[in-house]
Amino acid sequence: MRQTSLIVSGLIALAMGLGPVPASRAQTSIEGARRIVVLSDLHMGVGRDAAGAWHPFEDFRWATELELFLRTLDAERPGATDLILNGDTFELLQAETTECTYDDATLGCTEPAALARLERVLGAHTAEMAALGAFARAGANRVVLVPGDHDAALLFPTVGARALAAFDVPAERVLLATNGSWRSADGLIHVEHGHQLETRADRFEGWPSPFITQSGRQHLARPWGQRTVQALVDAHEAQYPIIDNLADASAGLRFALSATGATDAGEAAPALLRYLLFRMSWQQFRMDLDRGDVEPPVWNLAAVRAEGPAFLVASLPDDDRFKPLATRALDAGRLDGLVDALNDDDLRALCDQRAAVRRARRRFERILTQLDPLGPPLVECPRTPETTGPRFEYFWQSRDRLFLRHLEALEDGERQVAVFVHGHTHLADYRQSNFTRVEAGRSYVVDGFSPVPNAVTPVVINGGAWQRTVTPVMLDRVKAERQVSDAELLETLQPEQLPPCYSFVQIDAYRDRPGPPTLRYWRQGEDEAWSMAGRCGRGISG
Repeated sequence: MRQTSLIVSGLIALAMGLGPVPASRAQTSIEGARRIVVLSDLHMGVGRDAAGAWHPFEDFRWATELELFLRTLDAERPGATDLILNGDTFELLQAETTECTYDDATLGCTEPAALARLERVLGAHTAEMAALGAFARAGANRVVLVPGDHDAALLFPTVGARALAAFDVPAERVLLATNGSWRSADGLIHVEHGHQLETRADRFEGWPSPFITQSGRQHLARPWGQRTVQALVDAHEAQYPIIDNLADASAGLRFALSATGATDAGEAAPALLRYLLFRMSWQQFRMDLDRGDVEPPVWNLAAVRAEGPAFLVASLPDDDRFKPLATRALDAGRLDGLVDALNDDDLRALCDQRAAVRRARRRFERILTQLDPLGPPLVECPRTPETTGPRFEYFWQSRDRLFLRHLEALEDGERQVAVFVHGHTHLADYRQSNFTRVEAGRSYVVDGFSPVPNAVTPVVINGGAWQRTVTPVMLDRVKAERQVSDAELLETLQPEQLPPCYSFVQIDAYRDRPGPPTLRYWRQGEDEAWSMAGRCGRGISG
C-alpha cells in the first residue's frame, strides 16, 4: 500500500506539472527559506608523514580548494545555507595504528580509541576545520554532520562532541545527526550517507547505534564488507595511492589485485566475490532502456539457483579484473554454498545487471562511466517461459525496488520525501535532468531520477564525493594511451593528477516544495581559475 501511495502521488504530480508532492509543513517564505548544499565523502585522514609528504592513506589534500569553495558558495547567497556534510567527512576507519584490531573481526574501535583517531585527524586538518567554521559563522549558515560508514564513530558521545567543538562556533551553528540522517524541517528532503541501503556491504545492524558490547566494553561494529576488504585496501593503498579515489570504490580493489599480479584469492574468494558483486555502484542508476507498453521479463530464479556458484562467476564480464580469481575459486570448490546465502532480490539484482550490461554492450551504449561499452557482453539470465516474447523487454528494476523500499521506510505520517540525497559510492549520478518524450499523446519519462516508473518525483540523487575521483573507464583509457600495465599506471599516479573537480548537490531555497536538485562541480578550468560548473570535463594530468 505504501509503495502504491508513492507511485500514485508521483504520477499525479507529473500529470499536473506540480513537481514534488506537498507536505504538511513547508518553508512558507522565500526570505526565510534556506538553500541546502550537500557534500559527501571528504575522507579527511592522517595527513602528512614525518617527512612532510602526504601519507598514502590521505585522500583529502584540498584545503585551499575547500576554503575558496566555501567563500564562493557563501557569496552566491550570503547567510542562509544549510551545509550538510553527508558522511565520511572524517576518515576514522583507515589508520596506521592497530589499536582497533581484535581477534574477533566483528569488533572495531572502542570510544577512547576512536576519539584518539579523531584527534589525529583534526590535528592534520586544522585549515579545513577553520574554513568550515568560518562558513558556519557567516550570516545564518548552519553545518550538519551526518555520520557515514567511515566516521560512524561520531555516534560515540565523546567523539561526536569533540567533532562539533572543532568547528569553534556557537552550538546552534553546527549539528550532529545523531539519528544517522538529516531531514529538512518540512520533511520533504532527506539526506543520508547511503551505506545503510539494503544489500550494501557496509551496512550496520542497529543503525544509528552501530555498537557491540563485549566484556563490558562498547565497540564500534564492523559490517561484513568492511571485514572483507579493509585490510586488503590498506595493504595496497600504500603502494597505489589512488585506489581509494576510484568512483566505484570496489573498482580500486580490482585494479590493485590486478596490479599485484594476484592469481589466487584463497579462502577470501567467496567474500570478495560477494562484495564485488554487491558493492558496485551500478545499483544507484535507473535506466529505462525501453518505454511504451512493454513489460519487464521475469527471471527464472529456480533455473538461476540450479546453476550454482557458476552463475555468480558468469555475472562478471570477461574483462572484469577479478574474474580470473573468481574462476579459480570456482574450480577449487571454494564458492560452494554462496548462491544459497543470497535471497531472491539479490539474484534479481544480478540478473538486472547482466541484462543491462548485455544490452548496453550489444548496442555500444555508454550508459555507465564505470562500464566500458565496447567490452564483451554478458549472457542474460533465463526467463520464465511466459515472458520470452517481444512484449517483454528489459528495463532497469533493481535500483527502483531498492529505493522504493527505502523511501517507504522513511515515510512519517503525511511528510512524504520529495528529494532523497545520498553518497557513499563516490560516483555522482551522470544524469542531471529528467528526459521525457511524448508519443501517441502519452508522456514518458525515458530517463529520470525517480524510482517511481514514469514519474518525476520522488527524486533520488547521488552527489558523488567532494574529492578528486576517476572512473574506471577513464583510468582504462589513460592506460591504453600510455601503453602501460595496471601496476605501472597505479604506481605513478597521485591524487593530485586526477581531474580537479569536486561534486556536490544543491537544492535552492523554496516556498512550498523543493525544485529539482542540481548536481554541481567546483572545478578548475584550463586557465587554472576555479569556478562553479555543471559538469567536470577535465581529465588526468601528467
